Amino acid sequence: MGEVKIEIPAGLFKMAAEELEKSETKVLLREAVEEKLRVLLLFKVVDNILKKSKLTDEQAKELAEELEERVAKRHGLI
Repeated sequence: MGEVKIEIPAGLFKMAAEELEKSETKVLLREAVEEKLRVLLLFKVVDNILKKSKLTDEQAKELAEELEERVAKRHGLI
């Protein structure tokens, strides 16, 4: 597995230093980064597909809305 270094503003680090040392927090941060990367990559794939597509702007908007709804459901926001 690769490793990523994240810089945290000094003030926030002071407040959260103890919490950041907990293994549960590290797991939470790893999962959050993984999810953000998945979403980013998904949007890149969709963007590449849409560049080659003959979809209208309206059809593309409908697809984007469907995708947004699926992501929201996956995260329990709907």
